Amino acid sequence: MDWITCTTSFVTVVDQGSLALAATKLNTSSSALSKRLSWLEKQLGVQLLKRTTRSLTMTEAGKLFYQRSARLLEDWHQMLAETTSTYGEVSGILRIGAPLATGSRLLVHYLAEFIETYPNIQVELHTITPGQLPDLNLDVFISRELTDFNSSSYIATRLFNFQPSFYASPGYLEDKSQIETPEQLTQHNCLLFGTHGHEQEHVFENNIRLRLRGNFTTQNPEALVAAAVAGMGIILTGEKMVRRELSKGLLVPVLPELKQPVSSAYAYYPKLDYNHVKTKLFIDFIKEKSNSV
Repeated sequence: MDWITCTTSFVTVVDQGSLALAATKLNTSSSALSKRLSWLEKQLGVQLLKRTTRSLTMTEAGKLFYQRSARLLEDWHQMLAETTSTYGEVSGILRIGAPLATGSRLLVHYLAEFIETYPNIQVELHTITPGQLPDLNLDVFISRELTDFNSSSYIATRLFNFQPSFYASPGYLEDKSQIETPEQLTQHNCLLFGTHGHEQEHVFENNIRLRLRGNFTTQNPEALVAAAVAGMGIILTGEKMVRRELSKGLLVPVLPELKQPVSSAYAYYPKLDYNHVKTKLFIDFIKEKSNSV
């Protein structure tokens, strides 16, 4: 008996819901699994499962042990995959966390090529809240630079810069007077991102401050861009987020010299005692794609 074999057996039994199904998956017998579970409970000194002829139920101790051990086993297999992929083909699951705007407007359009390049990597894209701190359950965490975050458990690397400015559809602008000064923007309908209401103050380069107003706000970046394309108003966003709409002429710059201060998107990933092969491949890939013209 050993810890990894018995813990793997316990996690598999819980996942499969029965000893018989777990035995089939592990290519062993139900009696062998039962012995492993008994050994594990004896070593831990607690009961993990309440077993009857018809059901398996985790105890409170079992639930805690399952949550921790399932993640540790996954890290173990991940470590093996990372180590062997240094000398062979890269494989395994890559868990990425990113804000909705970055995920849906930028990353998702690069993932097809990334997965085609590395077909044995499985990608999970998780939506995070802007300002959220990195999550150890994610392999890479993408956000604005976290100036108040100084964890010795993470490595941070800059992915790309972004500098929001204004865009609108030709249809919205065609029957309007030409916009020549920043102050004129305050007289236009602005499509606003977030939950701060229909009036928001924004800071731009040269310490220019504008109070923007509009009749449409949303936390959905796709809806915001679609509203701008439909001619509902002017949008304030990064050029990378609307690159496709600009290339098709669906949106055009408005006062292109008026920009917000430069910000950076960073990738945060946990410090581990083995190579981050998949993570580093992904980060290098996104750097190249997002910084290309």
